[in-house]
Amino acid sequence: MIRGPRFDGPTTADVERDRLRTVSEGEPMNDRGITVIIPTNRGGRYLDEAVASVRAQTHPVQEILLVDDGSPAPGLGDVASRLGLRMIRQRASGLSVARNTGAQEATHAWIAYLDDDDVWHPDRLAEQLRALAAAPDAVAVFSGGWYMDAEGRVFGEGWGGPRATSAQMISYDVVPPRITTLLIRRESYLAVGGCRSEMEPAEDNDLIQRLLMTGEFAAVDRQLVGYRRHGGNITQRGLAGRRANRRVLTDLIEATKGDPTPLALLRQHRRAFRRYAAADNVGELIDAVRGKDLPYALALTGWGIGRVPIESIGAVFDRLRLRQHRRASPPQA
Repeated sequence: MIRGPRFDGPTTADVERDRLRTVSEGEPMNDRGITVIIPTNRGGRYLDEAVASVRAQTHPVQEILLVDDGSPAPGLGDVASRLGLRMIRQRASGLSVARNTGAQEATHAWIAYLDDDDVWHPDRLAEQLRALAAAPDAVAVFSGGWYMDAEGRVFGEGWGGPRATSAQMISYDVVPPRITTLLIRRESYLAVGGCRSEMEPAEDNDLIQRLLMTGEFAAVDRQLVGYRRHGGNITQRGLAGRRANRRVLTDLIEATKGDPTPLALLRQHRRAFRRYAAADNVGELIDAVRGKDLPYALALTGWGIGRVPIESIGAVFDRLRLRQHRRASPPQA
């Protein structure tokens, strides 16, 4: 275990974390039981397909919980009833609070989050439970996944789920997993205080880093989750995501001062972040200029100069070198 940060103080977020910790101290639950949590603020045309992929699991799911985050969609309660889902409605509070509500209300020892437009491979839970049987002390287990378009057509190479230590993932020597692939020990989720609204839209990365500080993750290096990319996705991150991820790392580093092991790992992660964030920022800047989106181009330029100036220069030169290499390379027959 890597000793992680403490989050103390009289803020609204701390009140929410204290409430979740109180829930985590309740009665013990079935060690193998799973609650699938679908936080949504829209319902959407993919919900039936998402739920069907849970029903098709080769390892049965004990509970599917739909958290309606103030959706304006009419009849979402009727949809939940038709699909056999347990539904909780809350006033619009954001994705972090919806996830936390789901974890608080879950009645089983393990929780998995399902976006209302994603799907699971039928073997997802069976494979992950098999990995947990070999690593019974693991805080969570993750896998890889594939990308699909609005019509469900697979594209790209997707991503894997290679086994790694928590230290390797905290430091970003190995890319940390995505929340969409995680099966999480509920008591661990509640113990770290769940998702933090103030870190959106990087609240998932923040959560994962804090979970990694409490223990190891098991892994299944198979693509077991289908992530759908379409115009209505909630995670259109761009500059907002980079700002949020920088905020996450700054906060975690500040919270771990005096604890040299996680502090060194997080500082290494921050150096990696500066490099990949600068590269992403330059790429987005080029697209914004080509698309004649001047206000966004100026915002990207300001962030690059103000936050990652040296890395941005390096990213520009990397692109120039790649362009020269392509020009010098003979055309493929």
